[in-house]
Amino acid sequence: MRTLFLGSAAERSGKSMIALGLALNHKGKIGYYKPFKEKLIGEEDSVVDQDAFLMRRALDLPFTEDELCPFFYDILKPVTMEDVKGGFEKVRCKCETMLVEGTRDITTGYVNDLSGMAIAQSLQAEIVLISTARPEDMERVAMLAKLIEGYSTRLRGVILNQAPDESMAKLLRSKGINVIGNIPPLEKLKRFNVEEIKDALDAEVVVAEDQLGREVRRVMVGAMMPETALSIMRRYADKAIITGGDRVDIQMAALSTDTSCLVLTGGLYPDGQVISRAYEARVPILVTRHDTLEATERIEHLNARIDPEDKNEMALIKRTVKEHVDLDAVYQ
Repeated sequence: MRTLFLGSAAERSGKSMIALGLALNHKGKIGYYKPFKEKLIGEEDSVVDQDAFLMRRALDLPFTEDELCPFFYDILKPVTMEDVKGGFEKVRCKCETMLVEGTRDITTGYVNDLSGMAIAQSLQAEIVLISTARPEDMERVAMLAKLIEGYSTRLRGVILNQAPDESMAKLLRSKGINVIGNIPPLEKLKRFNVEEIKDALDAEVVVAEDQLGREVRRVMVGAMMPETALSIMRRYADKAIITGGDRVDIQMAALSTDTSCLVLTGGLYPDGQVISRAYEARVPILVTRHDTLEATERIEHLNARIDPEDKNEMALIKRTVKEHVDLDAVYQ
């Protein structure tokens, strides 16, 4: 049996999508394990790791989410490597390949000898490192490739995600780093809905709570003059507008265009005319205590949730990974 550890160079690399795509393209029986819980979701009166939920259903695995992803990482009271190995053995199946997915980034746990590199070494797994293809990420990828050399494991290769072209892949290859995938941006997988924004901001819904399923394709900050704002807002549909709770002019401008939701910051509630217009347009208004900068940062950190029941989305992910990743380099 072959064991592969999928680690992120940094947060929000697209690791979950790539892990799923690799699993869906595997021709034989494949298993899955993720030692540390990360993003939690509510499911049937329990709280489980989102990635474990996804992989259990997409791969029809005969284990619970808590078996597939059993631990929290507590830097002051960490579990032991023996615990991690024990969890692995519980879900280890008679399969050709076990995929082990890391947490936020591959260095998490380093201070307690529980980093992705240490786990890969302990499980005798080879590492596939996943990173976005921004120029500023390449320094970190090169550093991590060097760091991995200090462990008795092997870097099988790097997969770059959201890559507009081949330039970063060529750069890494020129430095002797094996790039085995270069995946272009997938706009569809960047989308999320209004309810996810509400949850990220701990926001109160003032109007149109029945519209929280509306899709958000773009996030805009309304901090300009209303005339300028209106001109810009008209260019984009399905958008979330973030603005101060006292900016009635911006709010009314947004509601005159194709807007998925209004996010009002600073804990300020909307004016009566704004509420009336939003009610007529069936546009949710979210009120959050966070200021505009913090609200924007929280929304930017949202990753679109992959739905294992969405056959079109599953097919898109499988096809994209097949077309842009050297699967032979991953699995052989």
